[in-house]
Amino acid sequence: MLVVDTSELKRPTQRKLHAAWQELHGRQVRATPGVAAELAPMAVDSIWRDGPSAAQRELESTEARLPARRRNELKQQIWWADMWRDPHSPYQVVKLTEAQERLAESIRTEIDPRCFPTTDPDDIPDLNDARIVTESLAIGAKMLLTSNLRSIDHIEVNRWTVEHGRAWNLAAEPLLYDADRTFTDWTTEPAALERWIQSGFLACWPDRDDAAAIDVIQHTAAGIEALRRGNGGKLPTAAARLLNGLDKHHDPIGLVERTRGRFPSRTVETDRRHPSYPARGAGMPGGDTTTPARTALAASAATA
Repeated sequence: MLVVDTSELKRPTQRKLHAAWQELHGRQVRATPGVAAELAPMAVDSIWRDGPSAAQRELESTEARLPARRRNELKQQIWWADMWRDPHSPYQVVKLTEAQERLAESIRTEIDPRCFPTTDPDDIPDLNDARIVTESLAIGAKMLLTSNLRSIDHIEVNRWTVEHGRAWNLAAEPLLYDADRTFTDWTTEPAALERWIQSGFLACWPDRDDAAAIDVIQHTAAGIEALRRGNGGKLPTAAARLLNGLDKHHDPIGLVERTRGRFPSRTVETDRRHPSYPARGAGMPGGDTTTPARTALAASAATA
């Protein structure tokens, strides 16, 4: 099983690339309850029960008095709750069994403190990063995360799992994988690279399903270029590969139309319901619509 860390879901373009990639493979983006608690602490309580979440109750009772920023925060948490409660959404929270929860809790009391270098060892059992790591271990998953997180030492976590996994009846294998490097490794073959480009299309699709192919290409080039620069996520190498593949593709317009042929897309549809949609400067995911690279790419696609 593959799960993602909170770092992969906080920024919209990176989140949607994960969702689109999994959608194109017939899967969902999976996370543990610890990730859900970081993304939407006032909504995680409603995933596996009926009734409104705490976020929804606060919004309904006090919306008129709330600052705009707080209203938006609550709406985003409600959106996440809607995603997790819908079995067909692009996003899923893995429910641990009682035995898995006990195992994760036990590991948190024993794991090497070097795995969480910025945390006092006595505080590790209550640390949410430790909860996410140990939940992933308990369900036998591999986890993708952004490489520059200082609160989790990836090398130490993987060393510990290899050395001590069998003592906990777990696979003695690395747990954590850098998302940027992993996507880059996954997309070396031509067919995989083409699917990665299609993931970019779905992650950056314009407001209309029937948008012109050249508009889809321009939106994608803008959004992924912003991602490459670190705006919208932290997948610089994988983003650069996507842009290079799109630039060199022999029939980008045809690829757009093949992607459109898969609609309706759950990645596209659910993002349009996100409270921040379509907060994209100048109507483009990356804001700036006039970079030379994007202009050249659009001209190339138009004549392909």
